[in-house]
Amino acid sequence: SFSFSTTKDTSLNGYYIPKDTCVFINQWQINHDPELWKDPSSFVPDRFLSSDGSEVNKQEGEKVMVFGMGKRRCIGEVIARNEVYLFLAIIVQKLHFHAMSGQKPDMTPEYGLTMKHKRCHLRATMRTNEE
Repeated sequence: SFSFSTTKDTSLNGYYIPKDTCVFINQWQINHDPELWKDPSSFVPDRFLSSDGSEVNKQEGEKVMVFGMGKRRCIGEVIARNEVYLFLAIIVQKLHFHAMSGQKPDMTPEYGLTMKHKRCHLRATMRTNEE
């Protein structure tokens, strides 16, 4: 979590916040805001694609807050976003993923320090040139 301390007595949306109060950003709420996201609790990776599905919609990706904000925003954000994009692009390009026979992956989120899906097993095979 990202936290900041107030430098002076202030108020925000009618709430009084004294000087030196530690304030946390509620990233979960921002990333699940129904005004920013259609059906925010559902796993919908397509929401980050253009309307025709041909490319990544970078404006939608920028709405996800994982690197903080303001002057304490993570300085490694640009390289981290690029690394994750390249890593996933290479994996998807090289491998084909299959559910184990008789099992369907359950993407119901589990909440804790981070949010993740329930544990599941997948089988990965190398893609052929025809795929």
